[in-house]
Amino acid sequence: MVLAGAIQISLEWPVRASIIILVLGAIGLALLIVQLISDTRNAASGKSSEALTMEAPAVKTDSRWGNLEIWSWIAAFFAAIHLVGFLVAAPLFVFSYTKTYGGGWLLSAALGATAGGFVYSLFNVLLHVPWPKPLIVLLIS
Repeated sequence: MVLAGAIQISLEWPVRASIIILVLGAIGLALLIVQLISDTRNAASGKSSEALTMEAPAVKTDSRWGNLEIWSWIAAFFAAIHLVGFLVAAPLFVFSYTKTYGGGWLLSAALGATAGGFVYSLFNVLLHVPWPKPLIVLLIS
């Protein structure tokens, strides 16, 4: 009820003011629907004790580098944003991260394309964010 009310109220606001409410509210409503479907199926089958768990499994790393590996990915993403721009770096990062950690070509490409479409539609189309020129454009010209 609270999410639906927040979304309803934010529809009267300008898009720039309501975008975060709309995005988070839509995600919350989608998760609510998933939980309701899961609870309904469990109740119908008599398994009311089983619940949908959305916990991520514990990460078991075989790498002795640990946090250095994570910080390297973050630094590489930051460098890619400055080098080629955020609109190119975001899907490229998602693709390379997914492919490096065991995703297939199709999954990696689909997630990269989805991330690229989301970033482009949210920041370029909806919010009209003025992007600085990437370094590669400045180096070429």
